[in-house]
Amino acid sequence: MSEKYAEITRILSNVRNIRTFVREVDYVFLVEAHEKLGMALNERKDDFERECAERAKKEEKKNELIALIASEGFTLDDLQGRELKKKRQGNRRHVKYTYEENGEVKTWTGVGRKPKPIEAALAAGQTLDDFLISRD
Repeated sequence: MSEKYAEITRILSNVRNIRTFVREVDYVFLVEAHEKLGMALNERKDDFERECAERAKKEEKKNELIALIASEGFTLDDLQGRELKKKRQGNRRHVKYTYEENGEVKTWTGVGRKPKPIEAALAAGQTLDDFLISRD
């Protein structure tokens, strides 16, 4: 927005500024300005209503097309040829250790906290090598 329109916007945005302006300007000028502003505002209103109607019509047509596509068993991605993004799995760590807990054999990758059965065995004098899975 240019500087002159910014100044007009600043003045018209504040009721006190408008009242001061109205008090200082000739009444005949104000009536003419009111008529011209009213005419321009009506033109802008017509344009705005026409734009809103066009947007609503376009949105309605879009919804009809989406419903037609869905009724035929397609999706928008099918029509655009896009593949669905597959969920990427992170790198899985290899299991290094095996241990028994409550009669059930479990595994541990060696990352994070040591499982309690392994901690208890280490405290009893065993080593991590005793739990190591052989890679033959």
